[in-house]
Amino acid sequence: MVASFPLSMPLPLVASQHATALRVSAGRQCKYRRELLFKIRRRRRFSRHPIRMHSCFKKTGGKSMGIRDTLGHALLDNEKLHFGTAETLTADEQWLVTLSAPLSAFNGDFVNAVATGKDDDELRGGIAEVWNVHDRESFEETARWLAEEGQRSTYLSTWQAIAAVDAATQSTPAVLRLVMDAWFPAFFQIKARKSLDYRTLGAESGRSVTDLSQLVSGSPSWVNALRKHFKVSPSQISNLVAWDAVRLASLSRWAVQLGFIGREEFAGFAGALNAQVREAYADWSQVSAAYIAAGLIWRYSDAREEHLLRTNRMLLNDARSPYRSVPFR
Repeated sequence: MVASFPLSMPLPLVASQHATALRVSAGRQCKYRRELLFKIRRRRRFSRHPIRMHSCFKKTGGKSMGIRDTLGHALLDNEKLHFGTAETLTADEQWLVTLSAPLSAFNGDFVNAVATGKDDDELRGGIAEVWNVHDRESFEETARWLAEEGQRSTYLSTWQAIAAVDAATQSTPAVLRLVMDAWFPAFFQIKARKSLDYRTLGAESGRSVTDLSQLVSGSPSWVNALRKHFKVSPSQISNLVAWDAVRLASLSRWAVQLGFIGREEFAGFAGALNAQVREAYADWSQVSAAYIAAGLIWRYSDAREEHLLRTNRMLLNDARSPYRSVPFR
């Protein structure tokens, strides 16, 4: 059965590269965790603020983003949704705050208010360090980048490759699927080989071939979770604009709280991608699914997968969630 599919490289080489990828990735993760632990211990000695990690992203050179989340996942206060009580929002503001909810729920911020519920000094230090935003000018530069470029196109081909592997998996007869999943999981990548030019994907996404191979190989777990819990299949997500729109709405909330922009300007900045979001998705569930997909393409870890899936499921299931009270259309 396997031999009926011509390969672009011999099977032993495929297996060898997969094993090498796993060893290299494990080694890098261990090294990264050791370095991060050292930095956190050092910062605790010199910082007057408690250490709290934020799911924020840093724009470096206008292209790439960075995040402090390896150990930070364990420190996030996101076991439940958090709600503010003191704000009155217009209909447009309600929609935009709801758009920011996937990141707000992940961070442990308020999901129903422009204010985050975070201390101003903590928030100011976080976005200055992680986003390099520290005043109106730097905010406007980053907001413009998210609105006009962001990373939605950068990650789209990788998402399409993941969707192709899922389509190959779903089209395989059930019994054969179980056998191949247990004994030869690369079978599904072989079926989708026309969409898996890792060198091209790496050039487009900025990820290494090893990282991309591991990402695609591990994608069935969270793609199946999107299908099961969010009722969203990969074929329904043809655009990753949610990734940039959610972050733009969140960054605009932070800018209002810190006084970089006025409250009356919030909707103008946060809503720059509204039309694209409404055109790309049918409901809030699809917004979350697209945000999760792009977030895991940006950087995958078991902890990140768990937190993204769990906090977005809370948005779907919590009776007080803005997903329940604010219409998508």
